[in-house]
Amino acid sequence: MYYEFESRYNMKTLIFDDDKLIIGEESYPYSRIEKMEVTSAQLFASYGILTIVIDGKEHPIPFPRTYASKIKRVLREVEKEKEKGLAERRTSNSRTIPSDPYEEVKKLKELLDLEIITKEEFDRKKRELLNL
Repeated sequence: MYYEFESRYNMKTLIFDDDKLIIGEESYPYSRIEKMEVTSAQLFASYGILTIVIDGKEHPIPFPRTYASKIKRVLREVEKEKEKGLAERRTSNSRTIPSDPYEEVKKLKELLDLEIITKEEFDRKKRELLNL
């Protein structure tokens, strides 16, 4: 999983990576994040707020409002991945299953079609997965 939301209006770039959330230059492992939620800003504002809770403290992160629905979808996916990861850790003894790069490319294509990622992000990740 990799989603990047470019910075606008002097806001920091948000990157949802496999195991961490990257905000500008700072990195937060999902295991430390207790809660992530998109909250609304003032009416007609050009930004939304992603609130993350770490060690009981809320950290509001502004982002361009145009990304709101996409970020909400990514948050749902992150939650599913966290739940899936917990279930797998309970049932396996650190056994890893290699992923099929072609299946990963198919998933990326779906994300591209849903406009969750850009063509450039798709191409970059595809080259990485297929070792091109």
